[in-house]
Amino acid sequence: ENVPYGTSPSYIGGTPTTAATAQYSYTSAGCDTEIIAVTGDATYKATYTATVNKYTVTWIDEDGTVLETDENVPYGEKPVYNGEEPTKASTDEFSYKFDKFTPVVDYITGDITFTATFIETRRSYTITWVNDDDTVIDTTTVEYGVVPAHADATKANTAEYTYTFAGWDPEVVAVTGNAT
Repeated sequence: ENVPYGTSPSYIGGTPTTAATAQYSYTSAGCDTEIIAVTGDATYKATYTATVNKYTVTWIDEDGTVLETDENVPYGEKPVYNGEEPTKASTDEFSYKFDKFTPVVDYITGDITFTATFIETRRSYTITWVNDDDTVIDTTTVEYGVVPAHADATKANTAEYTYTFAGWDPEVVAVTGNAT
């Protein structure tokens, strides 16, 4: 732009802008030097104020239930989950223990969701083996889905009868809970 000697120049292109990055948003902060009346060729450089961008971090349970949300986590910070430890209800077959959040919790570079993951452990149940007179022969612990086994029970013969083991009642089947 040609500006007459002694006149103050003005920028006619509007407010200068610069593109935001993942880390910063920028707002115009004027020129690098004070604009003064022209006494010769001059160059003015636009300056900007950088503001660290903030992102939303969401922590969810394995089923998608939102556990915690923070919408103001600055770029480059490592978020921290402040809620109660996630839980997952046991089933007849499995119990669950919280393991970690995925993906790996690291420094924030954008909006992100972390999902709770659990360690699955097959449950075990108590099987009580009793004689026909309801006296306990033995108790064993057996994992869900496994067919328990036990040595045949014995019963002392009497003067009148000789006893031979005939089986277990009810029929022995795969474990789905405590059983006698």
